[in-house]
Amino acid sequence: MKPKVSIVFSTYNNSECIEKCLESCLKQSYANVDVIIADDGSTDDTTLRIHRLAQQADKRVRVLQLSHGERGIARVAAVQEAKQEAADYILIIDSDMILEEGMIDHLMDAVMNTEVGAYIIPEEAFTTYRNFFSKVKVFERNIINNAGEDVGKRSIEAARFWKMSEYISTGGFNAGQISFEEIQPTLRYLEKGGKVKRAVHTRLYHDEKKVLLRELLAKKAYYFTAMDRTLSSESGGFRKALERWYFFRPVLYRKDNIKRYMRHPLLFTGMIFMYGCLSFLGIYGIVKGRIARSNRFVQTEKIK
Repeated sequence: MKPKVSIVFSTYNNSECIEKCLESCLKQSYANVDVIIADDGSTDDTTLRIHRLAQQADKRVRVLQLSHGERGIARVAAVQEAKQEAADYILIIDSDMILEEGMIDHLMDAVMNTEVGAYIIPEEAFTTYRNFFSKVKVFERNIINNAGEDVGKRSIEAARFWKMSEYISTGGFNAGQISFEEIQPTLRYLEKGGKVKRAVHTRLYHDEKKVLLRELLAKKAYYFTAMDRTLSSESGGFRKALERWYFFRPVLYRKDNIKRYMRHPLLFTGMIFMYGCLSFLGIYGIVKGRIARSNRFVQTEKIK
């Protein structure tokens, strides 16, 4: 029997692309793989579409029906289920991703007989929408993912394929962090000397869907106001965030990415404008979050 691989992800009201994601998981040729989905209380027909496909997949798909909460809670539930099912490896994805054919085989070939404990999987962003900021977002994500095989200490990418034992050693996701929690296990693993590589021999296709600037900013504003939880709960959290802040990311200054900027000046301008807006929101959100935490502390001390 080959080592067991569990593909885990959470989903919420994602009927637009859930079927393509799940179908790509079920088409993997690797012999011992299952899929664990934590549904975060979807109110559309997401779960109906999942169950329709799951009926055709024997026992390879398990769905955890959760009450709607933070996405981190759903992620933790899915990973915990994989632990209980004695998975040897886990692949952590998002429900708007599509796996390349043969991905699990490629990853297992790479990880066997190596000291690498986790792999970052390059993502190829795409969208079927033609509005400007949908194109900008796809352009930006593909810039970020053009980073070569080696993983630097200032990488912003989260490892997605793990030896289960190595993932457990990081402490896993902290569901209470809410914002930017996905990368924290990777950062902790690198800090303690764990080996992470980028699996340049395969890829994930990431559907960015329709991106409107006002909706993107509203979503990020919520995450930024909760970001103080991450900064305060991680060792050196503020330093880690600052090193990886939008304009400080080394990948932006790779020669081949600079050539892309020159070929697509309008999209590059849109990316810089988007980063400027997000940086302003980020600073405002972090300060607001710290003030709120300080006020709660003062009120607690008064009660005492």
